[in-house]
Amino acid sequence: MRTHLGCTGRVELGELGPETRKRLEQVEAIWLEFSANPPSLVVRHVQPDDTPALREIAGELVEFLSDVPEAERAKIPGGALYYLDEETGQYVRLKVPRGGFLTVNWARPDYSRATWQPYQGEKVGLVFDAYQCLNGTVKLQTHSRVVEELRSMIDRFEGLYPQGDFEARVSGSQVEITFRGVNSDVLTLLKVLRAAADPATSLEGEIDVGSFRVGDLEDYCRFVLRGGEVWLVRPSLWNDSPEAPGVAPRQMEPAA
Repeated sequence: MRTHLGCTGRVELGELGPETRKRLEQVEAIWLEFSANPPSLVVRHVQPDDTPALREIAGELVEFLSDVPEAERAKIPGGALYYLDEETGQYVRLKVPRGGFLTVNWARPDYSRATWQPYQGEKVGLVFDAYQCLNGTVKLQTHSRVVEELRSMIDRFEGLYPQGDFEARVSGSQVEITFRGVNSDVLTLLKVLRAAADPATSLEGEIDVGSFRVGDLEDYCRFVLRGGEVWLVRPSLWNDSPEAPGVAPRQMEPAA
C-alpha cells in the first residue's frame, strides 16, 4: 500500500438532519472532512503538520462522530480509515461498523485465517519484486541442473537487497531447496520450478513472500505447492476475520 496521503478510506454516515450536517461542516480538521453528497467522512488533500498523524486522524474521527446525535449515529452504515506510517511500517485501521461504534486495529499477517485461491501462472498483485523477501522450502524430482539455474537467476537478479541464503540438497533425482531472506522474483522462481518438476506432481512446499521495506503488509502472501498444484494464500491482516481457519479446497484442476 503506497499513497501520497498515508491515509485512505471513508466512513458513510447515512441520513443526517440539517442541524447535524451544519455542525459537521463547521468542524475544523486537517486530515478529514465532511462530504455532503452522500453524507460521509473522507480524506482531504492534506498538508500534514508537526502533530503525529495517527493522533490527529483518530482525534478528528472521534470529534466528527461525537457531533452526530445518538439516534442518527446508531443508523450510520459505517466504513473504515487506513493509515500507513511509512517510517515505522505500522498499518492501522480505524473501523466504524454499522451503528457508529469505533475499533482500532494494527495489521498483523495471520495465515491461520487466510484466503486461498488457485494460482495458474497469471499475474497477481505482490510486493514489488525489487523488495521481495522470500522464505520457505520446496521439494521436487528433477535434474540437478535446476539448482545452478536457480542460483544463477538469484545472483543475477537486479533487486535492492542482494542478500539471503539459498541452500540446496540433492539426492539422486530428489532436490530440496530452502530460501532464507532471499531477494528475488517469486513468480519467475515458480515458473522455473514448475517447468523443472518431473513428474509435475512431485512439486511440494511453501514460499512466503514478504518485503525488505516497511509498509507492504497488504501485499504479503504465501505460495503453497501441493502435488503439482499451486495455491496463492493471502493472510488476514485484522483480528475480526472469521474464527474458522483458512484451508485449501480438497480438489482443483492441476496448475497449468
